[in-house]
Parts: sequence; C-alpha cells; structure tokens
Amino acid sequence: MESLSFQIVLIALFAIASQWIAWKLRIPAIIFLLGSGFLLGPVLGALNPHELMGDFLKPAIAAAVAIILFEGSLQLNFKDLRDTQRIVRRITMFGAPIGWVLISIAAHYITGLDWPTAITLGGILIVTGPTVIMPMLKQARLNKRSGSVLKWEGIVNDPLGVIFAILAYEYFVSTSEGVSGFSFFVENGASIVMVSLVSFGFAHLTKRIFERGHMPEYLKAPFLVSSVLILFFSCNALLYESGLIAVTVMGVTLTNIHSRSMEEIKRFKETTTLLLVSGLFLLLTADLELEALLSLNWQSFVFIFMLLFVIRPITVFISTLGTNITFAEAAFTSLIAPRGIVCAAMAGIIGPLLVKGGFESGAQIFPIAFAIVVISVTLHSFMIKPLAEKLKLTSEEQNGVIIAGSYAWSVQLAEALKSREVPVLIVDNNWGSLSKAKLADIPVYHGELLSDETEFSLDFTAFNTLIAATANPAYNALLCENLGYEFGSERVFSIAPAEDGKSEHRKMSHHVQGQAFVREGLTLESLYQDFENGYRFKISRVGKKDDELIIPEDSFTNIHVGIISKAGVVSFYTEDPTSQISPREDDFIITLTKTEENEAEA
Repeated sequence: MESLSFQIVLIALFAIASQWIAWKLRIPAIIFLLGSGFLLGPVLGALNPHELMGDFLKPAIAAAVAIILFEGSLQLNFKDLRDTQRIVRRITMFGAPIGWVLISIAAHYITGLDWPTAITLGGILIVTGPTVIMPMLKQARLNKRSGSVLKWEGIVNDPLGVIFAILAYEYFVSTSEGVSGFSFFVENGASIVMVSLVSFGFAHLTKRIFERGHMPEYLKAPFLVSSVLILFFSCNALLYESGLIAVTVMGVTLTNIHSRSMEEIKRFKETTTLLLVSGLFLLLTADLELEALLSLNWQSFVFIFMLLFVIRPITVFISTLGTNITFAEAAFTSLIAPRGIVCAAMAGIIGPLLVKGGFESGAQIFPIAFAIVVISVTLHSFMIKPLAEKLKLTSEEQNGVIIAGSYAWSVQLAEALKSREVPVLIVDNNWGSLSKAKLADIPVYHGELLSDETEFSLDFTAFNTLIAATANPAYNALLCENLGYEFGSERVFSIAPAEDGKSEHRKMSHHVQGQAFVREGLTLESLYQDFENGYRFKISRVGKKDDELIIPEDSFTNIHVGIISKAGVVSFYTEDPTSQISPREDDFIITLTKTEENEAEA
C-alpha cells in the first residue's frame, strides 16, 4: 500500500512540475511529461502502471484519451476554418490522405512493419497537435498567414488521424477474422453513421439541457465528463473503438451549434484535461519497456528522418499546388510538423490492440511514435524561430495594444489609437459591455484572456502592450504576470479600480502587478469621473520650432498618457523612473485633455 501511495505522489508531483517548467520556459509540456515518465518507469523503476492500476489501466487510459480528443474537437469551429485561406483547406483535405499513403509506404519498406501495422501507423502520424504547435508559434511570432496554416492543420488533423487509424485497425482485424472487405464497409459504415447520429443528437441534447436551465452551473462540468465517458463506452459496445469517433463528433457539434454555454464547456476542457493529459503521458511512458526503445534500429531513425524531411515536404508541396502560397511559406510549413499528445496517446492504445489482433509488429508502434514525438518537438522548438526569421515570415506588426475592460473611456482611447493605425483589441467577459466598442468598429474579444481557447482564437503576434483595467485587482495582476512573460514586464500596465482598492494593489509585488498606468493616482473611478467631466484622449503631433520641441503642456487639464513613435510603436507613461520616455520630432503624443468642447459634449 505504501508503494502504491508513493507512486500516486510521484505522478502528481511530476505532472504539475512538468507543466510548470514548460510554462516557465515557454515550450511544449509533452517533452517534460514524456521525459519524466521515461525516468520514473524504464530508468528508475519507481513507477509501475500495471502494479498501480492493474486491469483498470487500459480502460483508464482509453477514457483519458476520449476526453483529450473531445477537448481537441472543441477547437474545430467550421466558421473559423472557412474564414482562413484556401491553403489551410488544401493541406488538411488533400495533405492528410497523401501523407497517410506516403508514411504507410515508408513505414513498410524502411522499418519492415507489416502492411496492417504500417497503414495504421500512417494514420496516427498525420496528426500535428495544436497543444505543441501553439507554444512554438508564440515563440516564433509568425505572421498571421503562416501561423494560421500550422494552427488549423493541427486542429483539423487531430480527429482525422484518429479516424484514419481506427478505421485501418478495424479493417485489418476484421478481415483477418474472415470478414470480407465489402461486408466490413457495409456493416461498419452503417455503425459509424449510427454512432455519428447518436453523438450529434447527444450534443444537441446537451445544449438544450444547458440553455433551458435544467443543469446548474456547478454541475455542468461534471455532467460533461460523465456524458463523454457514457457516450465513449456505450459506442465502444456497439462498434469496437468507435467511441473515439463518437466523442470527436460530439465535440465538433457542440462547438458549431453556437451554444450560449460554450464558455462553460471550454472552461471544463481547460481545467479537466490538464491533469488527465499529464497523468496519461506519465503512465504511458512509464509503461514503456526499455527493451522496446533499445529495439529501435537505424532503419527506425531513417524512417523518422524521411518522415520529417522528405515525406512532409512532398505532402505540403503537392497539396498546395495551384494556391497562392509562396515558396517561403510552403518551405516553412513543410519543415515544421511536431507530433504531440494525440499521436503518442493513439500509439499507446492501438499498438497493444494490434498485437492482440495477431499483428506482432504492432508492438513497435509506440516506441517509434515516442521517438518521433521527442525528436520532432525538440527539433522544431529550436528551429522554428531562426527558420521563420531566415525565410522572413515573422510578424512585423508587434505594436498593438490589448485593453482588458470595456468602458466609455477605453473605447475612446481605442478609437484614438486606431486613428493612428495602431492595432488595438478590447477584451471583456461581459458581452453587453462590448456593445459600445463594436458600434465604434473596434476589434473585440468576448471571453477569458488567459484561457487556452484564447490562444487558438486570437493572433497575439500583432500586440506587445497590455492595459489591465478590470474591476478585479487580483485578476489584473494575473494578466500582467502571464502576459509580462510574452510582452516584457515594462509593457504591461494595470489600473486600480478605486482609491480604496489600491491598498490591495500595493500588497502585490511590482513584478506581478505590472506598471502603474500613466501615474500612481490614476484609478478606474477617477478615469470614469474625468470622462464624465469632459476629458477625452487626444493625439497631437510633436513639432519643432527654433530647435525646441513643441509639446502640449502637461498640466491639471492636459495629462500626458503616452507616445506613438514615427514607426508606430506605442509607449505609455508611468511613474517608474527606469521606464521614462521622451517624445521626438514628428512623434505623436497621447494626452487626456479637458476642453470646453469636450465638457459641453459630456
């Protein structure tokens, strides 16, 4: 019993440590999860999944994979996909089947896998998971088009790879038992249609239950977990391993029927799957036998090289023929394709199933997939930024401003910045608060700025400044701390709600709370009052006369807020002496000004 308790402690400790280190270093967590599992299992022998979980191990892993696939399918919004370039659709619709065929041929002739195992592995290896791509995109600061291709390929290919692999596995196992190919496609086709219809109906039923108030808020997340597991195991009883297809269909349906409860659904997947993903990969890797890894020969590494540097480029260039993709974009996309969570998880499940079905080479699937995940993620993490810079695909627009909090003054400030062609975005959790910004044609985002969903939905490459102006000081500090790693601590600002809220604000360290916006005494309350009294944000050009700059006077009725340089880069004033800025000729200075005209308007 003490040994089992110790193993549980190890899983919890290494799972959260791996996620934290990955967050700190801004690289995919899967590297540390796989490394920790390998260290605890095959190397040290401190973690034995079969001893820990016994017969419950395989059902538990299958259930965790089902929930991971469900959360991944929640990203696949068809509307967003239609809005992306034609290149994205070509790479996902044509590139996936082409890649499947080429990978399968290479796996058979290079590594010596039998055809059933090679074709199943080919389906698994077309996935390029968004969970490993998104941290890389943020690191490289790609331009919008290049980043969009990789992001959406990863989101769409996750469920596609699962479906390809499951169909291949089912086909070869069924035909090996004497079922004809025609009978397989008829019977299983009907079953898959039935499973898809059930999942589609289940998603609509979930939407109805949530939106009609039949489920309280605190039960929505547990209800979703239960629903996914019920659907998964029920469909598996109808058609073996069809549960993965079922939960994928359910997730895709939920995210495309525009349920008002989507925020709760997305919050569920962000909080629930983190521990599942971490624990799953520790268990999968710890269960890997050292002999299996040592069995990887030079042919295996030749196959990996072919996969990353020959098959992938051929797939991309063939599937994008006739599109307006540039050579640099095609070359970059063809050389960046890290495999991630779904690849390793599916290999860990389907490999043993193939062995059980009589295909002995199925035992090689997980070691090969493990090596591919580690090599591809590590290699691409180091090469993505220099490669993007070499091909000149990095974003040139990094001068935008994100304002967290929609008020009359923040909308007017956004309008002033937009008038000088500064990218600006207003973020708020309250849909009604964003109405004024939308009427003013200001880009808005309704949702949680720190959520994983936001990383998939927003292009952060255009922004390098944050103004945290919500009514919650602790949340403002959290925004500054997280985005401070992205933008730099000198470019994140916070505004205390009111004078009585500044004491809580002061308790936080300067590093956490962000810079004071403009001056220490400025609060949301005082900004609201100033706006009511006729103050407005104004932008004026800095001139020069007789070798002296002509700068608007900083006074009680004319407060200097920031500077927009000739290059369009925005810098805001703060009381920090190390962050002082000075205008130059032909810069634009932002002021908060009170005039008789503004006062009359107010």
